[in-house]
Amino acid sequence: MQFDLGVTRIFHCPTCEVDTPHTVKARKGDMYGIICTNCSGGALVSGLDLRIYQLKWEEELQNILNSLVEHPLGEDE
Repeated sequence: MQFDLGVTRIFHCPTCEVDTPHTVKARKGDMYGIICTNCSGGALVSGLDLRIYQLKWEEELQNILNSLVEHPLGEDE
């Protein structure tokens, strides 16, 4: 699976050290140049690392959403 230029993926920024959207700016083989939308810091990362991080982030987000459905905020037990 290749990422198109301009696509945005969540990645842990090595500059600002937070999970933020990163925009794919360049690709050579399976390596991608990405730019953080938070601090504009750049990073070089493999496509595999981008996919793995995105899947982990999506899984964590799904778990959070599921817990909110099971235990809505403001609901007294």
